[in-house]
Amino acid sequence: SRIHTLILPASTRKMRAHAFLQDTQMDSKTIGKLIKQTRQALGMRQDELASVAGLSTRSLSNIENGKNSAHLGLVLNTLDSLGIVVTLTPPEGSGVTAIGD
Repeated sequence: SRIHTLILPASTRKMRAHAFLQDTQMDSKTIGKLIKQTRQALGMRQDELASVAGLSTRSLSNIENGKNSAHLGLVLNTLDSLGIVVTLTPPEGSGVTAIGD
């Protein structure tokens, strides 16, 4: 799948940190870097985010360092915990308009 847009909305701490990565082919290192930079911008330690996301500090460290061994569910939980919205767009002309179509 291709991640079309990653958007970080205004945080609950009233910071306005936005990341727009439109039409960028994403990989585990890019996603890990976004997670780490967002966590740091929000003033969170790794152990704090790990607790909120429901994973170990070691797992979060692996995600932030772009390790390919990170489970997709853990990555998605981490993105969600930071308020990062992930939009997946099917290939143009595929006829797919939504999940389940």
